[in-house]
Amino acid sequence: MLIIRSISPHSTSARLWLLATLLVGHTALAAENQPAARRTTAWTQSRLVGSPTPPPPFRVTFAFEGLKFERPVALTSAPGEDHLFLLQQDGKLLAFENKRSVQQTALVVDLKKREPKLGSAYGIAFHPDYQRNHYVYLCYVYQGTLEEGSRLVRFSTDGAHPPKIDPASAQTILTWVSGGHNGGCVKFGPDGYLYLSTGDASGPAPPDVHRAGQDVSNLLSSILRIDVDNQDPGLAYAIPKDNPLVSVAGARGEIWSYGYRNPWKMSFDRVDGHLWVGDVGWELWEMIYRVQKGGNYGWSITEGPQPVHPEDTPGPTPILPPTLQHPHSEAASITGGFVYRGTRLSGLTGAYVYGDFQTGILWGARLSGEEVSWHQEVARSPLQLVAFGEDTAGELYLVDYRGQIFQLEENPQPDRSAEFPRRLSQTGLFASTTDLAPAAGVIPYQINASAWADHTDSQRWLAIPGQGQITADGAGKWKFPDGSVLVKTIHQRRSNAVPRKLETQILHREDNSWRPYTYVWNDAGTDAELAPAGGLDLDLAVDPASPSPDRWRVHSRSACLLCHNPWVEARTTVFGVQSASPLAVDATQWSRLVQVAGMPISQLQHLRDQGLLALANKSDRAPAMPLVDPRDEAQTLDRRARSYLHVNCAHCHQFNAGGAANIALSHHVPLASTGTLGTRPTQGTFGITGARIISPGDPLGSVLYYRISKLGGGRMPRLGSVHVDVAGASMIHDWIANLTPQETVAPHPITPRLAASLASNSDNDRTAAITALTTTTRGALALLRWVADHPDPRLRAQVLAVTRTHPATEVRDLFERFLPPDQRVKRLGTVVDRGAILRLPANAEQGRTVFFNNPAAACKNCHRIGKQGETLGPDLSTIGKKYGAAQLLDQILEPSRLMDPKYVPYLMETAEGQILTGLLEKKTDEEVWIKDARNQIHKVPADEIELLVRQRKSLMPELLLRDLTAQQVADLVAFLATLK
Repeated sequence: MLIIRSISPHSTSARLWLLATLLVGHTALAAENQPAARRTTAWTQSRLVGSPTPPPPFRVTFAFEGLKFERPVALTSAPGEDHLFLLQQDGKLLAFENKRSVQQTALVVDLKKREPKLGSAYGIAFHPDYQRNHYVYLCYVYQGTLEEGSRLVRFSTDGAHPPKIDPASAQTILTWVSGGHNGGCVKFGPDGYLYLSTGDASGPAPPDVHRAGQDVSNLLSSILRIDVDNQDPGLAYAIPKDNPLVSVAGARGEIWSYGYRNPWKMSFDRVDGHLWVGDVGWELWEMIYRVQKGGNYGWSITEGPQPVHPEDTPGPTPILPPTLQHPHSEAASITGGFVYRGTRLSGLTGAYVYGDFQTGILWGARLSGEEVSWHQEVARSPLQLVAFGEDTAGELYLVDYRGQIFQLEENPQPDRSAEFPRRLSQTGLFASTTDLAPAAGVIPYQINASAWADHTDSQRWLAIPGQGQITADGAGKWKFPDGSVLVKTIHQRRSNAVPRKLETQILHREDNSWRPYTYVWNDAGTDAELAPAGGLDLDLAVDPASPSPDRWRVHSRSACLLCHNPWVEARTTVFGVQSASPLAVDATQWSRLVQVAGMPISQLQHLRDQGLLALANKSDRAPAMPLVDPRDEAQTLDRRARSYLHVNCAHCHQFNAGGAANIALSHHVPLASTGTLGTRPTQGTFGITGARIISPGDPLGSVLYYRISKLGGGRMPRLGSVHVDVAGASMIHDWIANLTPQETVAPHPITPRLAASLASNSDNDRTAAITALTTTTRGALALLRWVADHPDPRLRAQVLAVTRTHPATEVRDLFERFLPPDQRVKRLGTVVDRGAILRLPANAEQGRTVFFNNPAAACKNCHRIGKQGETLGPDLSTIGKKYGAAQLLDQILEPSRLMDPKYVPYLMETAEGQILTGLLEKKTDEEVWIKDARNQIHKVPADEIELLVRQRKSLMPELLLRDLTAQQVADLVAFLATLK
């Protein structure tokens, strides 16, 4: 068996680095034009074929195979017409017969001939009374960003079959700002009014540059509803009197709903009349809404459930949650569809069918009342689903942006999911799973920089079947043949025993897509079982002498794609298919020395010698700036820090990959271009005065350092670990401290007097110093670093005594890591089973006792029922009229998700640096009143206020019920539900 051993930078072997590097470079130059080596040992034992998931119930097939279009964007029918009508992005409207055998189209109009400034056409709708008036409405935009660049125009046709449009008949109905997201979908509702979608007129980033989403004084980010059969003075249409914002001062009366980013395709259910729309998300979520009159769908305060600009002022109606939502691990550019009312696909009758442009996946959903009763993937396709269409019979069509029209049919593919290996020993990857001895042709490899993973270690192997090789495209991106497998086994460190195997993760490439799977090891370490798609939690034996975790999360397959997201490889062939992306598979990670048969050798050259790498020309040389091990103190602090941020943060913090902060942390991005230096955070300041994402020279003022130093809400990274990387955080602290300041750095909170108190033998002096420092987040961060640098058990115990029950979450979360794991807060997100609580038999009278008398809940301290309780929060006397039991539980567990505008907290920073948080009681040109969590009013003159911003976190703590039993929570919910 071939053994590859990593070389320590301080070992004797490492002294050969310079010589080996020179020799490898010389070899690469000499071999540059030679054919790649043939595989020395082929991997022929793979049993990884297909998927453990059954095939979807439907597949796509051609609807009109004889037709080909150029960048189609909309497909529709016309009342009384047998033809279908397809609009291309270039402005051509084409008609064709609704027959599978159709071979030709007829040109209805070419908008480009009338509008030479045309940028893109987007939407089309025929008037409901088309057979009488021959009206058709088209939405298109001019090139560039123009005040009147987006246009809704009415044309007349000649009424023929198929019809022709007279370009001279054009009448402009409505114009609005163009640029970026334009929406542009046009539909007539069952009420006879015209509905039109508009986007935020912004590009992908930064988000909502016009802050249009919540601004109802313009027509952006909305669905409009207008009467095109009548006219109001000065308009080419009338505004229906029952539109929701007609009587709202300063609002555009045309708005039916708002708060969209880019509403891409909407439709009405031809049976019940409900309006559905897909809204293309920003960094993390894709949304589907069943639209309500006056509905506010959050953008850009939120992107579905994620806050984006939480400090912005919301529109005049409450923010509503999505009806359906998909993380970017499942979808990346949603396309709204139709409620299926045809007859061909009985299994989809009454289901809303929609899809995703990037992944090609289609889903179906049904609602019972307001609740989703059924929601599942119905088909996978290679299509770029730009639009759906419906004919007069209600049959559904899928429009591929690459030029053809498809439909769904039942999937005849047999279910072979049972053949997928359920045990690691069945995969063909290992000759012995007990010893982790790889099969012939499976090669171990090392990487330069590993992500933090809670005191665990990993081994890695590469398996490429047959004579397959890694090649590179013109951009230098590595390409793997189908059947390739990347393998990583994670071990728990144990102080007095052999490390325990926890899980083996694999990325399996099939059909040009990487698919993630995980195998979970048995206690004996002899084999591993395929984990369920939803993941699972492992309870580990507590080892007091080891920092290893006592609980381990095996992530779901969809969670794997949050980090291994397609945007990492956005310029490769895998993009456009739902695919994971390898994160540590390139020359920057693999360019290193390893020992093979006792000799140091370049790993890249070794893999080339094995016939696994066939990188052309200069691609096989070591990169100019490979990543380094962040813990290798022989490297520069800057390279260590940039490598650390790259492997722990950059896969999400890049364009479209899910990180809400508009920053880019890949190591190749110049630091000045990362968007971090001197940038005010948009996702919360955590009470840090003058906070910046990175405040050069000032780690205590840097939210990045704060987030990686804490536990609880807002901790980074979001996935992959639950423990603080103490060494990594310390290194980032030192790196930030060594950056050249861009502005005056605030004095260090630990003054000489406080330092003396912390170092003294007096418990009283120490406690006083700890109490003083923890009055601010900045002081608490300084104390955290002091405790790390002065490992005194007595000092740590005193810090815990003060901070364990500290009223400020942002302070308490910093020191929770000092508690034993079994004494830490059991986070509700991973512990609470909502369904289980709601299924418990509940006693409303006991719930009354919980509300008024249980100190752990403390409900009456903020809420009033009847004449009992306080008035800091909403009056709950009739809350049961507004919410059912499930909604009440959601409100209790996630109080920040939907907040009444009257109870949205504000953060105030005074000119003297004082931080106040509470409800905005009064705001005038002279003064501002803030009511804090103790119900005290603070009156501050306006000229003394440095900053006043909305907060995304409710004053009601999310962990409020952590000390209650599930039964007590069920009783409390039952009591609240009776309040009507």
